[in-house]
Formats: sequence, structure tokens, C-alpha cells
Amino acid sequence: MKDSPRKMVISRTHIATIGVVLLGTVLRLWAAAQGHNFDVESYAIVAKIMAEGGNVYNETRRYNYGPVWFHVLHALDLLGPSGPQALRWKVAAFLTLIDIGILTFLMRQYSLVVGCLFFLNPVSILITGYHSQFDNLAVFLALLAIAYYDPQKGRANRWVCMAGLGLSLTVKHLLFVFPVWLALKERTWSARIVVLVTPILFFLLSFLPYLPQGAAGIAANVFLYRSMDNAPLWFTVLPDALLSAGFPMIGLFITALLALGWWARHMSPLESLVYYLIGLVAFTSAMANQYLAICIPALAVRWNWVFALYSVVGGAFIAVHGDGLHSQALHALIGWHGEVGYALEACLLAAGLVVAILRDRRNERASRPDLQAPLRSV
Repeated sequence: MKDSPRKMVISRTHIATIGVVLLGTVLRLWAAAQGHNFDVESYAIVAKIMAEGGNVYNETRRYNYGPVWFHVLHALDLLGPSGPQALRWKVAAFLTLIDIGILTFLMRQYSLVVGCLFFLNPVSILITGYHSQFDNLAVFLALLAIAYYDPQKGRANRWVCMAGLGLSLTVKHLLFVFPVWLALKERTWSARIVVLVTPILFFLLSFLPYLPQGAAGIAANVFLYRSMDNAPLWFTVLPDALLSAGFPMIGLFITALLALGWWARHMSPLESLVYYLIGLVAFTSAMANQYLAICIPALAVRWNWVFALYSVVGGAFIAVHGDGLHSQALHALIGWHGEVGYALEACLLAAGLVVAILRDRRNERASRPDLQAPLRSV
């Protein structure tokens, strides 16, 4: 008896999914085998402090986040073989599992193709495998929280989902402006206060157990920490006169995010998060190579030819850059050490964002005849 067409489709989908997971995992582990960088060395220091019962915020300046990640490092350190090299592999494996979680989420919410565009993206592969930064954990938790957030479902849904968003902030404070985006979707001031305050309060309260000895370190290394103030998009597109006036790039960053949030206020929370992740990286006031991976799940959802170019250029940039894989073989092949790479990537991301917005507007007009009538009368 022959299989039904439905069973055949399901079988092929499963085989394709397994193939994607195996290929993406192997590529991440290959990247991990190429070495490590400063952040991986910091993880070993943090894990050692935790193993000795110390307060991370009091004993090192090389940790600039909420407490969740150092507990993950401690758990990984206790699991199986010990030592910095073993920890390095365990971190890469753990973050690969998080990427598989994002892949699964994207497949269920969108399609296998969208999941593949994320999981096989060279930027995601190199950041998870070689750099092993954990922005993907914060993004994954945010995706889960926001996917189930519905302003129409009442208080319980709102509180639970905002706690999930707070947990994401406690991993890494990427979504610090996103509560404002959510508040724009609420209809009452009480609901707006809940979505604005709950995630931030969750983040702040997570530091309480570490305050007695770690208050100074928390203030200096978390709240006052400043990454590279390179603001690649702004330094590329703004006139020299404005730059020389010392206009704060962080102000431009937040203003641009708020403006994008106002434009997205009628979208679903999940679709808004997609645009937030793109804007977060495009408009940032400080960019390092691991930031390039933050928006990859969002690019997979809103894929266009500019985002494809961003992924190719970003993969090459991380591969040849001194803070990345620093591949001499690829440098010899393409003759590029990554000069102006951040500016190029920020401009590509901004251009891709414009393309995605225009495409959304075109699709909206096509689906709503009332929006087409004024265009025909012009």
C-alpha cells in the first residue's frame, strides 16, 4: 500500500529538518574547533569564581550582564569533564542547542525555510561556534515570551509574558526599549504600566542576592559599562558638523528605536519583536562582531536580497576580522581584513529594513482595497 501524499510530505520535511540540524551543528562545532577569544577566557574566570563560592560582581570586571549566565556557566562547569577547554566545548554545545530551539520556534511559527535561513546563516554559525556569545539565549527567551503575549487575554497572560521578557533582560539586556513598544499596543494606563515596569523590575531584582559584596561591581561593570562607541550607521550617514558637535549617539539610537516602535504599534507583538531586533542592531550606538547575530532570526522572517547580502558580508567579516576567526586563508582569497566592516553591515541592515517596510506596506495595500483607491485617483 502506497503512502498518502500527506505522509510523504511529512516524511520529507522531517528528513530535511534532520539534515539542517546536523549540518548546522557540525558547522558550529567546526567553528568551535578553530580556537576561541577573549569572551571564552572570561567564561573560564567566571566559572572558577562560581566554583569557589565567590561573588562574580565583586571579583572580576569581565562580566557585564545579569546573573543568569554565570549560573549557566557554573552548571556547565559541573557537568562532565572540568577545565577551561572542556568548558569551552560545553558552552558551544549549549549555545548550539539554543540555536536549535530558535530553529524549532521559527519552523512552528513560520516555516522550515525561515528556520533554515537562520540556522544555516554564516553569522549565526560563527558567533555561536567560535565567539560563543550568548545573545541567542536572550533572544530565544524573548521570542517565547512574546509569541504567547496577547493584550486581549487579560492580566495573567500579561504578567507571565512580561516575567519571561524580564528573564530575557536578566540574561542580556537587549530588549530594554521593547517594553515601550508593547505599551503602545495597550489600551489602558494600568496595562501600560505593567508592561513597562514588570520586565525592568524583574531585571533589577535579580541583582539583590549579590548586592552586599557586589554593589560596586554591579554599578561599574553592568550599569555603567560602555562597549565600543563606534555607532557605525550614524558615523557613516550623519554630516561631520553634527558629529563634531558631540551629539550623543545613544540618544539617536533610542530615538530611532522609539520611532520604529511607533510605526510598528499596530503589528502583533511577535512581528514587532522581529522589527525591533533588526532596528536594535542597525541603529546601535556600539557594535562588536557578536552583535551581528542578534538580528539573524528576524532577518530570516523578513528575508530579502539585502539581508542575504548582509549575511554573506557578515560571515566573511567575522571570518577575517581580528576579533573573529581571523582566517588567513579567506583573507588571501578575498583580500579583505574587515576594514569598515561594521559600517558596511549597519548600512546594509538599515537598507534591508527599508526594503522590508516598503514590502509590508505594498502587501498591506494589496490586501486592502480601501488603501488602493486614493492611489488610483492620483
